[in-house]
Amino acid sequence: MSMPPATFSIELRRRIWRVTLDGAFYGDYRSKRHAVESAEAGAQGFRAKGRAAHVQPPAEAKETS
Repeated sequence: MSMPPATFSIELRRRIWRVTLDGAFYGDYRSKRHAVESAEAGAQGFRAKGRAAHVQPPAEAKETS
């Protein structure tokens, strides 16, 4: 039986970009670019091992303090 695809999600919280993997903490980043790059690299690592992975792009959110 194959494993379900891994899902990396990116969300802005209090001026920090948070990346989660299947709902669990993966990393915090000060820039959107670094968060997206990290999620893409993580997904590529999963794909290299034969597992499906998806990066859910960040929603356009208003930044809060």
